[in-house]
Amino acid sequence: MASLLKELGYPQGTDQQTVHWVVSHPEIEIFVAVDPQDKPVGMVSFSHRPQLRLRGRAATIDELVVTEAWRRRGVGRALIRQILERCKVLSAKQLQLVSPMATTPETRNFYTACGFSEIDSGVFRHVETESPR
Repeated sequence: MASLLKELGYPQGTDQQTVHWVVSHPEIEIFVAVDPQDKPVGMVSFSHRPQLRLRGRAATIDELVVTEAWRRRGVGRALIRQILERCKVLSAKQLQLVSPMATTPETRNFYTACGFSEIDSGVFRHVETESPR
Protein backbone atom coordinates (compact mmCIF):
# COMPACT_ATOMS: atom_id res chain seq x y z
CA MET A 1 0.00 0.00 0.00
CA ALA A 2 2.87 2.35 0.72
CA SER A 3 4.07 2.28 -2.90
CA LEU A 4 0.53 2.92 -4.17
CA LEU A 5 0.12 5.87 -1.81
CA LYS A 6 3.46 7.26 -3.00
CA GLU A 7 2.20 7.06 -6.57
CA LEU A 8 -0.94 8.89 -5.44
CA GLY A 9 1.29 11.76 -4.34
CA TYR A 10 1.97 10.97 -0.69
CA PRO A 11 5.78 10.52 -0.56
CA GLN A 12 5.70 9.29 3.05
CA GLY A 13 3.39 6.43 2.06
CA THR A 14 2.02 4.99 5.28
CA ASP A 15 3.23 3.12 8.34
CA GLN A 16 2.41 -0.33 9.71
CA GLN A 17 0.46 1.00 12.70
CA THR A 18 -1.85 3.10 10.51
CA VAL A 19 -2.38 0.21 8.09
CA HIS A 20 -3.38 -2.06 10.97
CA TRP A 21 -5.67 0.61 12.40
CA VAL A 22 -7.37 1.20 9.04
CA VAL A 23 -7.81 -2.45 8.02
CA SER A 24 -9.20 -3.39 11.43
CA HIS A 25 -11.72 -0.53 11.52
CA PRO A 26 -15.28 -1.82 10.98
CA GLU A 27 -16.32 1.12 8.81
CA ILE A 28 -13.31 1.23 6.48
CA GLU A 29 -12.65 -1.20 3.64
CA ILE A 30 -9.74 -1.50 1.23
CA PHE A 31 -9.77 -3.34 -2.08
CA VAL A 32 -6.51 -4.05 -3.88
CA ALA A 33 -6.13 -5.00 -7.54
CA VAL A 34 -3.14 -7.20 -8.36
CA ASP A 35 -1.37 -8.26 -11.53
CA PRO A 36 -0.90 -11.94 -12.52
CA GLN A 37 2.15 -12.14 -10.19
CA ASP A 38 0.08 -10.80 -7.22
CA LYS A 39 1.85 -7.43 -7.30
CA PRO A 40 -0.51 -4.57 -6.29
CA VAL A 41 -1.42 -2.37 -9.25
CA GLY A 42 -4.35 -0.46 -7.79
CA MET A 43 -6.17 0.25 -4.58
CA VAL A 44 -9.32 1.90 -3.33
CA SER A 45 -10.09 2.65 0.30
CA PHE A 46 -13.56 3.58 1.31
CA SER A 47 -15.32 4.46 4.53
CA HIS A 48 -18.98 4.31 5.44
CA ARG A 49 -20.95 5.50 8.42
CA PRO A 50 -24.53 6.07 9.50
CA GLN A 51 -25.78 9.59 8.90
CA LEU A 52 -28.91 11.08 10.44
CA ARG A 53 -29.89 13.46 7.67
CA LEU A 54 -29.69 10.73 5.03
CA ARG A 55 -31.54 8.21 7.21
CA GLY A 56 -28.91 5.66 6.34
CA ARG A 57 -25.28 5.21 5.42
CA ALA A 58 -23.04 7.73 3.70
CA ALA A 59 -19.96 6.36 1.98
CA THR A 60 -16.79 8.07 0.84
CA ILE A 61 -14.00 6.92 -1.44
CA ASP A 62 -10.96 8.04 0.51
CA GLU A 63 -8.15 6.96 -1.82
CA LEU A 64 -8.18 5.59 -5.35
CA VAL A 65 -4.98 4.90 -7.24
CA VAL A 66 -3.84 2.76 -10.15
CA THR A 67 -0.17 2.51 -11.04
CA GLU A 68 0.86 4.37 -14.16
CA ALA A 69 1.57 1.18 -16.13
CA TRP A 70 -1.90 -0.21 -15.43
CA ARG A 71 -3.99 2.89 -16.15
CA ARG A 72 -6.51 2.79 -19.00
CA ARG A 73 -6.86 -1.00 -18.64
CA GLY A 74 -10.09 -1.10 -16.62
CA VAL A 75 -8.49 -1.45 -13.18
CA GLY A 76 -9.90 1.82 -11.82
CA ARG A 77 -13.37 1.03 -13.17
CA ALA A 78 -13.23 -2.44 -11.61
CA LEU A 79 -12.32 -0.92 -8.24
CA ILE A 80 -15.18 1.58 -8.52
CA ARG A 81 -17.59 -1.26 -9.44
CA GLN A 82 -16.46 -3.12 -6.30
CA ILE A 83 -17.30 -0.08 -4.18
CA LEU A 84 -20.68 0.32 -5.87
CA GLU A 85 -21.49 -3.31 -5.08
CA ARG A 86 -20.52 -2.77 -1.44
CA CYS A 87 -22.71 0.34 -1.33
CA LYS A 88 -25.67 -1.79 -2.46
CA VAL A 89 -24.97 -4.39 0.21
CA LEU A 90 -24.62 -1.66 2.85
CA SER A 91 -27.73 0.17 1.54
CA ALA A 92 -25.67 3.36 1.31
CA LYS A 93 -27.75 6.41 0.50
CA GLN A 94 -24.83 8.42 -0.85
CA LEU A 95 -21.34 7.82 -2.23
CA GLN A 96 -18.92 10.64 -2.77
CA LEU A 97 -15.24 11.30 -3.23
CA VAL A 98 -12.96 14.27 -2.92
CA SER A 99 -10.12 14.37 -5.40
CA PRO A 100 -7.38 16.97 -5.40
CA MET A 101 -6.39 15.40 -8.73
CA ALA A 102 -9.79 16.30 -10.22
CA THR A 103 -8.31 19.46 -11.64
CA THR A 104 -7.11 17.41 -14.60
CA PRO A 105 -9.63 16.85 -17.39
CA GLU A 106 -8.61 13.18 -17.57
CA THR A 107 -9.53 12.60 -13.91
CA ARG A 108 -12.81 14.51 -14.23
CA ASN A 109 -13.72 12.48 -17.32
CA PHE A 110 -12.92 9.21 -15.53
CA TYR A 111 -15.17 10.03 -12.56
CA THR A 112 -17.97 11.22 -14.83
CA ALA A 113 -17.72 8.05 -16.92
CA CYS A 114 -18.03 6.03 -13.70
CA GLY A 115 -21.32 7.73 -12.83
CA PHE A 116 -20.16 10.59 -10.62
CA SER A 117 -21.15 14.21 -11.01
CA GLU A 118 -19.06 17.08 -9.71
CA ILE A 119 -20.97 18.97 -7.03
CA ASP A 120 -18.14 21.31 -6.06
CA SER A 121 -14.56 21.77 -7.19
CA GLY A 122 -13.01 18.33 -6.75
CA VAL A 123 -16.03 16.90 -4.88
CA PHE A 124 -17.96 14.23 -6.75
CA ARG A 125 -21.14 12.37 -5.82
CA HIS A 126 -22.25 9.13 -7.43
CA VAL A 127 -25.58 9.70 -9.14
CA GLU A 128 -27.14 6.26 -8.55
CA THR A 129 -26.52 6.26 -4.80
CA GLU A 130 -27.75 9.81 -4.24
CA SER A 131 -30.89 9.81 -2.09
CA PRO A 132 -33.62 12.44 -2.41
CA ARG A 133 -33.72 15.09 0.28
